[in-house]
Amino acid sequence: MRKLPLAIWAMVLGAFAMGADEFIVAGVVREIAEALNVTIGAVGHLESVYALGVAIGAPVFTALGTRFGRRPMLLLTTGVFLLGNLISALGPSYEAIMAGRIISAMAHGAFLGIAAVFAAELVDPARKGRAVAIVFSGLTASTILGAPIGAAVGQALGWRFTFWTLVIFGGLALLGLLASLPRTAAPQETQETQETQHEHHDHHDHHAPAGAEFEGLDAHALAHLGGGGQGPSMREQVAALRKPAVWGALLTTMLGYGGVFTSYVYIAPQLTEVTGFEAGWVTPLLLLFGVGLFAGNSLGGKLADKTLMPAVIGTLGALAVALFAMNLAIESKVATVVMMLLFGAAAFAVVAPLQLRVMTAAGHAPDVASAANISAFTLGSAIGIYLGGAAIDGGLGLTSVNWVGGLLTTAGLLTAVITWAALDRRQPAEVHHHEPVLHHHH
Repeated sequence: MRKLPLAIWAMVLGAFAMGADEFIVAGVVREIAEALNVTIGAVGHLESVYALGVAIGAPVFTALGTRFGRRPMLLLTTGVFLLGNLISALGPSYEAIMAGRIISAMAHGAFLGIAAVFAAELVDPARKGRAVAIVFSGLTASTILGAPIGAAVGQALGWRFTFWTLVIFGGLALLGLLASLPRTAAPQETQETQETQHEHHDHHDHHAPAGAEFEGLDAHALAHLGGGGQGPSMREQVAALRKPAVWGALLTTMLGYGGVFTSYVYIAPQLTEVTGFEAGWVTPLLLLFGVGLFAGNSLGGKLADKTLMPAVIGTLGALAVALFAMNLAIESKVATVVMMLLFGAAAFAVVAPLQLRVMTAAGHAPDVASAANISAFTLGSAIGIYLGGAAIDGGLGLTSVNWVGGLLTTAGLLTAVITWAALDRRQPAEVHHHEPVLHHHH
């Protein structure tokens, strides 16, 4: 087995830094609130604007990306990410840190989408899948380690160093990419020929799996991929978004997943102030939650592959129950430890079923629906974090975020049941017809 190009490891580092940025503030919420003299809800907004930045940035940078090559775009998105975190690390005021968050978030989705496609081009065809999977292993690692690193660094050195950590990772990724990304126009040529082949291929056969190199990626990675691949014409894509079933699925994602971050962003202050854990416990407990995320992600993928709608309804039900249970568990240390793992598992078990549902509803134009679904995930998170912050600032207590999240996920569950009954049953033929395309987990 030949070594993978250095560029791919630089992309792994970039993916790790950007993934960590999503979770990293959660470990230092209380510290930031005290240092800047703002409410806990206001610190939550540093997470919700990040989510919004991801939703806005992905289409903007993807549109830019068609004008410039992939190398400049990868360097640009990494640079923008770096700049945003520098602003957050140095920012004298809450507003400056907020601006830094928005800037760094804009680059997030586009970087991952471009890196995935680029990574596949840097290796010989037989190893495409592996290259892409390795890039996304950076994202998976950050999902598990992001918040614990943030909490550990924040406690040891102060919360500003939490942002400096991201600056260091991002800087190393940028240097690595500058040093190792091929300058030649060769990848661009192969891409042209690939596209013409793809179109040629597409006219004959709609069963061709969209981007076989993305086989076996976990659901969270696929959710972040967005517009990485080239697919059906824009007209077909837009037509897919006209289907009521697609909108039903997007709404389910937004509400159902929204409950996750509602509670998660405010979990550290709950652990120290309500449960009574010492500050040193926050890092291992967040790590436990991360392990849960990892387990839940693969479980959700397996369930979604077996029976899709029962998986959607079952995982959303489990998540709602976990959120309501968190409210009771948080009073006891033992129960909290168990629930951190279970809540983590429930949180990411919903990802694959929700993603697959939207793609299935969209029929043979899954690309655009899948990109829209990322916006639904991030919008749901932003709304949830905002509502959770409002509940805490409104005097309902730190643990109120758990039932606010529970209610949000329950609304998603009801949406799933209603839309399934009303919309999905009318198009069973199409669903079966396209099923083979969607098995990403073998």
